[in-house]
Amino acid sequence: MPALATYIHHLDSVIINIPGTPLALRWYGLAYVAGFILGYLVLKMLSRKKLYCVEHAKLGDFVTFICIAGVLIGGRLGEFFFYWLPEHGWSGLCADPTWVFRVWEGGMASHGGILCVILACMWYAWRNKFTTAQILDGVAIACPIGLFFGRVANFINGELYGRITDAANPLAMKFPQEIFELAPQQQIQAMAAVEHAAGNRISALAMPNEGFYDTLSRLCRENDAVREALGQFLTPRYPSQLFEAFGEGLLIFAVLISVRLLWRKAPAGIFSALFAFLYAAARIVCECFKQPDAAVWHGITQGQLLSILIAILGIPFLHHAISLYKREKKSSIL
Repeated sequence: MPALATYIHHLDSVIINIPGTPLALRWYGLAYVAGFILGYLVLKMLSRKKLYCVEHAKLGDFVTFICIAGVLIGGRLGEFFFYWLPEHGWSGLCADPTWVFRVWEGGMASHGGILCVILACMWYAWRNKFTTAQILDGVAIACPIGLFFGRVANFINGELYGRITDAANPLAMKFPQEIFELAPQQQIQAMAAVEHAAGNRISALAMPNEGFYDTLSRLCRENDAVREALGQFLTPRYPSQLFEAFGEGLLIFAVLISVRLLWRKAPAGIFSALFAFLYAAARIVCECFKQPDAAVWHGITQGQLLSILIAILGIPFLHHAISLYKREKKSSIL
């Protein structure tokens, strides 16, 4: 059997615990910081080359505004409206009203972030007398950097994993979070096996919950026997987070930054349109390997439906870019 097919995910989502406090530095948070910083540096480089409309001296405030108003707030609201609310309902919110604010626990929807980034760019453009296309073009180029780091963080957390695949698949992996998806009888059997392998160190915990999973994750990192015992109940799955990191992140960024540097006189709106189409295509393909985390309609996941919406939003930007290109070409002839 290929080596990866026997790999049981046991990476630690925490980089370091802060002594004397319940706080910790996590890979998920560091991913956002890395995305913001590298995105800022890319925009600064483009601005210095006169390839972006926002002056490099104002980029710090601009990126901060986009990150907070667009990415963080939009991503959280997207997770709430697109995924959390349909599953838990308003009664769930009444029972746990602080969930929306506990962003350190994870739960950010990229579609919500993209939609709110567009709204934030529209407001910034209006306030500073630019067109939305001019502002959004640069953000579209930098955005895949954040998507890349976010998906890598999803992989480190062992969340949003892929669909079941054959154990002979050299890319197959097993993810301990699948224990929450097992049938009750399988959960009991899995916990009994893990408890035995761990030397009865988790006997006080009953059915799987967040406290159980924290303990389970730690034991999987520390104890090979626990990993082997748990692995008997887990199914091989695609590491779809890494597929998304490449497709939605690295690939789109490589295409957009190359076009931007090679086509200095590209019409405003072309990069916003390219991002919308490329992101939609990459996400739709990757969703074929990802375990659906929401309802599926006639074989189409919610992520794919939202991606189609993103692609539709790219059409007016493409129309705007084509109109500008024709106008400039006509002017140059005259």
